[in-house]
Amino acid sequence: MTCPVKSEGIATLHPLDVDTVPRLELMDACLQAASDAVLVLDENARAVYLNHAAEDLSGWTSSHAIGKAITEIWHTDGEATASTLKSPAVSFKHAVLSNRLGQRVEIEHQITSLNDQNGRSLGFMLVARKIPVRQKGHLSLLMSAEALDEHAEALFAERERAQVTLDSIGDAVVSTDFRGHVAYLNKAAERLTGWIQADAQGLPAASVFQLVDVNTGESTPCPATEAIIENQRRAPAAASCVLIRRDGEAVPVEVAATPIHDRVGGVVGAVMVGHDVTAARKLSDKLAHLALHDHLTDLPNRTLFNDRMEQAITLARRSGSHLSLMYIDLDRFKEINDTLGHLVGDEVLRMAAQRLLGCVRASDTVSRQGGDEFIALLIDCDFDEAKSCAQKIVDSLSAPYDIGNHRLTLSASIGIAQYPQDATDTAALIKAADTAMYVVKCARRERARTPQSLVVTGEQNTEGGTDLRH
Repeated sequence: MTCPVKSEGIATLHPLDVDTVPRLELMDACLQAASDAVLVLDENARAVYLNHAAEDLSGWTSSHAIGKAITEIWHTDGEATASTLKSPAVSFKHAVLSNRLGQRVEIEHQITSLNDQNGRSLGFMLVARKIPVRQKGHLSLLMSAEALDEHAEALFAERERAQVTLDSIGDAVVSTDFRGHVAYLNKAAERLTGWIQADAQGLPAASVFQLVDVNTGESTPCPATEAIIENQRRAPAAASCVLIRRDGEAVPVEVAATPIHDRVGGVVGAVMVGHDVTAARKLSDKLAHLALHDHLTDLPNRTLFNDRMEQAITLARRSGSHLSLMYIDLDRFKEINDTLGHLVGDEVLRMAAQRLLGCVRASDTVSRQGGDEFIALLIDCDFDEAKSCAQKIVDSLSAPYDIGNHRLTLSASIGIAQYPQDATDTAALIKAADTAMYVVKCARRERARTPQSLVVTGEQNTEGGTDLRH
């Protein structure tokens, strides 16, 4: 037997010396001395060998562990150990081992297939080691970084979804910081205000979303600023609110602002939502107009006329002035309507309404009472002025009406009543003027050669009117 020979600092054994050392004992000694835990499994994943490090790490002694399935002696969080045997890893993986002593130990482990020289499977070898404290910290940092990356990705995806959503809706959305300065405008807000995000950001919301009361012309307080200060939802009156765009155009809008809170309830800004209500407001104005005007002539109807009469009487009473009321009836209109049809009759009424408007002042009111009857309220007008206006109306209404191939003529009968001489309230004044007009109309029927029109006055009319006052 030869002795070990040292050559260049490396100790070797001659083959004869190696043969004297049982190879299995040598391998066992090496594995038992290793700091890594080593578990050897047969092809059925049952334990056939554990070194000392494996016993310490798992809490199992070899005598109790050998012959047991790996799933009984080796429990880690995450993927089951049995499933990893189907695809052994080529690198160490992090895991948390729950050992037999009830301890949870952070480890890294690796499972390797064992094959003979012919490639036949002999089993598996599981190698594991505790993660040192320093390495744990590094691993935790890596995991934290990964978590932060995942969180950042989630936030980015959420932000993208919110951006697409806000840009897809039709309402304008403006958000501000706690000072009321613009932080964000969506696409609809850019179109509505005429401002782009890059130019508007950081400006006071009141200068970007400039609101004005259409009735007074005065600036409306910015609802976003009010929402921040008062910590509650704010919305100006929708019926009178207009937005002054960046180009100076006025757009009717409805707008409301709500404060934005942080996690502890503090106000950190506001979000303002608005939309163009031009079409809705036009429709509302049209409906309101139709409710107070005659659908055929577009003159004020009875409701609006009576309201203006009440106001005029109140003002006349305070100032001591006069009012004149004229009741106007179109003679021969029924004959035209029955002979030529309602379409021609309607056109005659529309033309007569326009001629009446041309005979009075802007401060006066002409109304259609129904059929071919009209009524005119003359503000601050005495009897002589009313007679002059009546003659002007007679002349205008007597002019020919060219409608299609027809040239039509008709006359008018007019009755006049005055405030306060004839009556002091609306109903009585209308009745007095109507009665005067009816008297004139009856008188004309009784005369074979009657003037074209008669005006009831307080004295003898130059055109043959009656000496009555109503």
